[in-house]
Amino acid sequence: MSQTADRYAKALFELSKEQDNLAPLQGAMTDIRKLIVDLEGFRYFLNNPLLAFEERCVVLRSLFEGKIPDLFLKFLLFITYKNRLNILKDIIESFDKLYLISTNQYRAYVTTALPIDETDKALFNERLRDKFQHGMLTKWKTDASLIGGFRIFLKDKMYDYSFKSQLNHFFQQSTQPA
Repeated sequence: MSQTADRYAKALFELSKEQDNLAPLQGAMTDIRKLIVDLEGFRYFLNNPLLAFEERCVVLRSLFEGKIPDLFLKFLLFITYKNRLNILKDIIESFDKLYLISTNQYRAYVTTALPIDETDKALFNERLRDKFQHGMLTKWKTDASLIGGFRIFLKDKMYDYSFKSQLNHFFQQSTQPA
């Protein structure tokens, strides 16, 4: 991530904290990050140097006015004016880090072999919260190829408790010469 993105994120973070608008802004940023990741056309719009400032503003207003906090829309227009719309994803990721630190939370990605119900998810989150002494924002996914068990990606680390991993490990150990 660039220092420029970090500076913009920090300025927006401080302003949103002053206005007590942190959680709604974080939600809007998460939605827009998803658009950036999922939609090639939106990425092209953000990075297209041929669009004039006025054209970009019209598009941003038509897409987001009334749907995201006003502060964030003003911020989008400001970074458009500064020709920094191309680093929006980096700004959002930097803002997310600041948000997680300020709310004492971690983002966890859990993949299970089978779908689990909300009660088990809550218990799982409680155990993670106890182990890491932070609240958890958890994203859940199912992958039948794990055979059984689960994988957790948290704080740039993978914790693999899947049967698939254990079987692979067993196979590697059993095929190596003694």
